[in-house]
Amino acid sequence: MAPTVRARHPPLRLLLLLLAALLIAQFGPGAAATVKISSHGSNNASGSPSEQTMQNLSTHILDTTRGRPAAEVPVTLYRQTTSQTWTKIGAGITDGDGRFREFFAADGPQPGLQTGVYKLHFEVGSYFRSRSVESLYPFVEIVFVVVDPAQHYHIPLLLNPFGYSTYRGS
Repeated sequence: MAPTVRARHPPLRLLLLLLAALLIAQFGPGAAATVKISSHGSNNASGSPSEQTMQNLSTHILDTTRGRPAAEVPVTLYRQTTSQTWTKIGAGITDGDGRFREFFAADGPQPGLQTGVYKLHFEVGSYFRSRSVESLYPFVEIVFVVVDPAQHYHIPLLLNPFGYSTYRGS
């Protein structure tokens, strides 16, 4: 059963979410991957508290030519199926700090990372075109393996118009 977190103030809510994530990590992959959050006592249309997923994946893009975060880059997460095809899990756009972490929607195909092979697809061509910068890459895909879904996976992208690098962050 998913833990229920109730808090009226955002800092307390964040602290309770972190505590819930630690509890899930402590009790292993068999623990629930969703955390129910109630804010100001509000409920959704069904009358139950709104549900938020466990965001155990994040990414961050740094434009190494500019020495700045790469904002407004479309990013999509896919999971490889047993038939070697890719299923879209979630998508969004990097924020002003070049970060995105909301890959898992409550009504999406899965509540958080599970064991398997994933890829992040970054539409970097549009980022460079919007800055009138010539680039070799229309997109970048980073394929990675999730062995322990109880861990947080941070996948940064260091980017410039003619090269890129990645690593497992913390």
